[in-house]
Amino acid sequence: MLKLLFILTAAAMPVSAQMYLGAEMGPDAFMRSEEAKLNQRDEDVFAKAFVLENSTAALYAVFESTNPARAAASYMRQGVYRQELLILFAIARDSKNTFKALAREREKGATLQAIAKKNKADLMKLFRESEELQKKIEVRAVFVDPPAAAFAADSSSGASTVELSTAVR
Repeated sequence: MLKLLFILTAAAMPVSAQMYLGAEMGPDAFMRSEEAKLNQRDEDVFAKAFVLENSTAALYAVFESTNPARAAASYMRQGVYRQELLILFAIARDSKNTFKALAREREKGATLQAIAKKNKADLMKLFRESEELQKKIEVRAVFVDPPAAAFAADSSSGASTVELSTAVR
């Protein structure tokens, strides 16, 4: 009985007993800034590879930009997924709409199905094509901008380093 009384008393403590220290943390509180930079780098690399897979004229027309890689990376940073980027690009290219107009519709809550229907595009065909294209772009992205760490020699790895001498004898 004494244990039950103690549990009830402990549970009945007033809310004011909790302390607020004024420090709040978000879900990204423990995320290091280097990791955020790596994510941006991934978006930039994917955007560069994406640009290489498409015609320059179509990219300039759809993104209305002379730097379509930067525009694509910007949209991905705003929350557009890779496959969604590919689908919206294909719809915009085929319907002569701009990517900006389609992205604005998407932000307002329009589904990809509604956007495709409005622009007379076959969404299932676009899904299949974008899956294949995404795989192709991700493979190309490895060669577009390989990580510098892959070429850096670690001194603890035991690999010998070679230095070139430019001295004339």
